[in-house]
Amino acid sequence: MYCRYCGSKLKPGAKFCTSCGRKVESSEKTEETGVKAAIATAQTDTAAAAGAEAEATTAEGADKKQAERKEAEPKKTEQKKAEQPEPSASTPPEEKKTEGGKAKKGLLLIPLFLLLAGLGVALGIRIGSGFGSGGSTKQNDPFAKRDTQESGKATTAESGESGADSESAESGSEDKKREEKLVLAAENTELGTLQRKIAELNNTAAAAQRIDLSAVNHAVGTRNPGESWNSDVFYTLEGYENRPGYVNKNLCRLEQKQLINAATGNRIDYVIYINPNDGVANKIVAIEYLVSGSLQVTEYYYDANRMPRFVYQYDIDNYVAGYAVPEKPGQRFLFGSDTLLTWREVRDGGFKWNCAANATEAERLRKSWPANTIFLYQNESADMRRAFDERESIMLNAAYNTYETVMNAQNLTSISGYAYDEQGNGIGAAAVRLYRNEDGKLLYESQTDADGKYQIYVPSEARQYMLQIAKQPYQACEIYGIGVESDQLVAYQTPVYLFERGGATIDYRLKLGDALHYNESRSGMQTVIASAINLREGINNRTGTIVATAKADASGEADVQLKPGVYTVELIASGYETVYDTLVARQNGETEREFFAAPTVGSGQVSIVLTWGAVPADLDSHLFTQRGTETSHVWFGSKEDSFGNDLDVDDTSSYGPETVTIKQFSAEDYYKYCVFDFTNGVRENTQSYELSNSGATVQVYTDQGLAATYHVPTNRPGVVWEIFEIRNGRITPIQRYYDYVSSQGWWMHS
Repeated sequence: MYCRYCGSKLKPGAKFCTSCGRKVESSEKTEETGVKAAIATAQTDTAAAAGAEAEATTAEGADKKQAERKEAEPKKTEQKKAEQPEPSASTPPEEKKTEGGKAKKGLLLIPLFLLLAGLGVALGIRIGSGFGSGGSTKQNDPFAKRDTQESGKATTAESGESGADSESAESGSEDKKREEKLVLAAENTELGTLQRKIAELNNTAAAAQRIDLSAVNHAVGTRNPGESWNSDVFYTLEGYENRPGYVNKNLCRLEQKQLINAATGNRIDYVIYINPNDGVANKIVAIEYLVSGSLQVTEYYYDANRMPRFVYQYDIDNYVAGYAVPEKPGQRFLFGSDTLLTWREVRDGGFKWNCAANATEAERLRKSWPANTIFLYQNESADMRRAFDERESIMLNAAYNTYETVMNAQNLTSISGYAYDEQGNGIGAAAVRLYRNEDGKLLYESQTDADGKYQIYVPSEARQYMLQIAKQPYQACEIYGIGVESDQLVAYQTPVYLFERGGATIDYRLKLGDALHYNESRSGMQTVIASAINLREGINNRTGTIVATAKADASGEADVQLKPGVYTVELIASGYETVYDTLVARQNGETEREFFAAPTVGSGQVSIVLTWGAVPADLDSHLFTQRGTETSHVWFGSKEDSFGNDLDVDDTSSYGPETVTIKQFSAEDYYKYCVFDFTNGVRENTQSYELSNSGATVQVYTDQGLAATYHVPTNRPGVVWEIFEIRNGRITPIQRYYDYVSSQGWWMHS
């Protein structure tokens, strides 16, 4: 069976093509490209009413939740040992706190549409068919078991282990090969161009690309007394109307960039929605990280002529994506012909204020929002008119400066992580070498800082890399298959540990558990008998030389002797997805490890598995879903939704797993997945480092195997990890991390 779009051979029974990402359909069927009629015809008033409703949780509901957990949660097996030594940080991690009595979690029905407009970085891992292929290839298709930073299985060339590189590091030949000095290839070659591009990005990235929002580069237009606001771009993008020339934002091509505010020095993340028909960015969202820890979000909407039509600005703790529904606090600026037609402000508590530039616009507002207070510019005081005029110029120029600067800024991705010694201390001045994965050619050299951190910028384009981190007298360690896609902002790597050569072998016991099903006593997960257990040196090394194997006994346990070092463990079991995970073998460290395998994922389903270390005790999974104008939230307070999504396993006593299943995946739906540190969040200890140093890993499986793997960013305070979204059938990493949650209490209570 072959794909009728690209001609690639298909896996028997496949639902999607692993080369182009399109649905496998019979020849008489056509691919749907439009949004549902319900989305196009839904009314704004309906969304506003839905968003205003929120139901508080009762203490009785919280008690019920607590009782359910005590009865249903698995008790951790005795194989679980004390956590590994925690890496030191420039800011020391929080002290470990005993659990004592755990606070109750309440149930909460929140205004989910405030969460679910959903923005993200367009990694472009495609799950289903969507609006065009977006340049999708097998390398960025989650249904192909490939080797990227996020996931998959590689060919020998992809792993960078061809020729002499395929020899084991134990022989020393691989280390010798990797330690070569950078030699620039000819400038007119692909290799030479890439080497110079990466060097340029890293030479300029320290200063960072900057944006001057306040520069007066555009004059305000002439006001037309008969002009009223045109809502085409806003309502079409947000899915409530279907106007010619615009598309629902879920069908837009996403880009992400990062700039520095020239006036404040604050970092601004930009998420850009590009119309696939004309290449115009119809929406740009600016997320500015304020010194206070909160965010200022500005959402700019542009028409087909790149002229500003609507600007919405508000402050928030976490960017959980929404849009300017009528009751949502913030300031709105409605533009037409480069003039401000309406300045509207909504505050907490329901206060609303509107000032219209002319009588025509004022009449439109009265018809749309008869209960609102509306002021007419010409009837206001001189001070009020002056404030209106000043705000008009400020916001108009901010909108134009944003479009012009952001769209011309370089697309780059940072690859970052930490290097530690055996005791978890940061290793400074270690060599960090970036290689091209397909041939092992050295592209760039850098060093870790005093804390052991490294960061290398690369072009945001589909490519595979490999890293080597080395410093005498330690044995070098490699990270294989680091996948970068177009418009990906960050690629966090799991920490690297460097060990001195030699050392006594360590007896290690491995075990495989079912990530979905409890055992009969509900004291843990069902045991899975692995048919093969292979270990390779390095991180994410899925195709290199196997340096050790282990055989599971009748109880599912397997013993293996390992020299101190970092290994990739591969566990294979019939009826389960193959597990790849990192194991750090060290003296006086853990000597037992349980891994968890997801049962083979059925057609049209997605399985999300969260695991972590001993601390903190309780991490929570949150899955938000939007289908048309309907929304849902799967979490510990509501483990099932009407869309067929389930929180199958909710672990509260360290390690995991927590497993969420999307049972009826649709490329037309929008999904967002987050992890919350309940242990520290419920205590309002939002500056805790425990989540960041927990080794938390999220793996996403489809019916074609492992689609994506995400590692928590290391050595950062915070309790909310916003990980990925699925929009238009594409898994896209978000990778935002928050330490400020004071106004968004749904993570822990009503």
